[in-house]
Amino acid sequence: MTACLSPHLPEPQPGFRKLAWFPSSKDPRERIRAWTCHCDHVVYELCAAGGQSFLRRTHTPAQEASETHRMSMREGEALWHDLLQGRAR
Repeated sequence: MTACLSPHLPEPQPGFRKLAWFPSSKDPRERIRAWTCHCDHVVYELCAAGGQSFLRRTHTPAQEASETHRMSMREGEALWHDLLQGRAR
């Protein structure tokens, strides 16, 4: 059995921040900087494009993707950390 190399999200913490999700824009300049494990039914990615950051959520196997609003790189890193700690979803 192969161990997962990417993080799995914990259950949301009490009072977690509910994120607004919008249709994916698929910016051709985007880079995926970090991601959660692909063995889960929902995969989250920390993305960057044009000097801004955003999170993408993809429901598998349908591949339905949605994204947060664009934000500064610092804000994106902080939001990614909150997501991995169960403080945002």
